[in-house]
Amino acid sequence: MFWKFDLHTSSHLDTLLEREDLSLPELLDEEDVLQECKVVNRKLLDFLLQPPHLQAMVAWVTQEPPDSGEERLRYKYPSVACEILTSDVPQINDALGADESLLNRLYGFLQSTGSLNPLLASFFSKVMGILINRKTDQLVSFLRKKDDFVDLLLQHIG
Repeated sequence: MFWKFDLHTSSHLDTLLEREDLSLPELLDEEDVLQECKVVNRKLLDFLLQPPHLQAMVAWVTQEPPDSGEERLRYKYPSVACEILTSDVPQINDALGADESLLNRLYGFLQSTGSLNPLLASFFSKVMGILINRKTDQLVSFLRKKDDFVDLLLQHIG
């Protein structure tokens, strides 16, 4: 009896994703972006997996935010980007593990001199942790090419 009524609701996110001029920050401001990512919303993943968007998310979790007073740039976007990158969605894991430029950008975080931002270090370790667990072969192959990997880790630990 209840299926007489169309109870299927389109999410606000789906409507938003139909826009041509949608920006990544605008999408990350949405409340349900993480939930929709974890339920593998196809439109959302198609948007997030575009190379410029993946690069931006990796940059947010590895680069110091500008010293502007805007909280979203300093905390929200890096945090949401980290949650998306570590949401254990196979398509995201595959994209991260297969793109050497993204892995180089992640690795570049370790190459920074001086002490690391603790918040960014937690984001970095979370992303690397998911890659180690889900894309072991690709990550180990990538890291074997880096002669200074262990030295960089020890430099930042000590």
